[in-house]
Amino acid sequence: MDYETVFYVVGGVLAASAAIFTVLALRVESFPGRVAPVVALWFIALVGVTTTFAVLQSQHEEEKREEESGLPHATEEAEEGASESLEAQ
Repeated sequence: MDYETVFYVVGGVLAASAAIFTVLALRVESFPGRVAPVVALWFIALVGVTTTFAVLQSQHEEEKREEESGLPHATEEAEEGASESLEAQ
């Protein structure tokens, strides 16, 4: 399973969880009550996993683009050139 697939699956679970917990909160007056820490941990974990795989997928796509273009680290070279020109002024 690649990063993109995991990102979309976990992101879907996050969105579905948000919808389910919203319906529960609207229907059950005592929700979340004693389970509030569990609900909070659930969402913290899902947001953390989703964010992690979004960053990993972004890095993977950047590496893939660099390989396809044949210009490794083009952005770093551009930044170095820009900083050198600023220093010369």
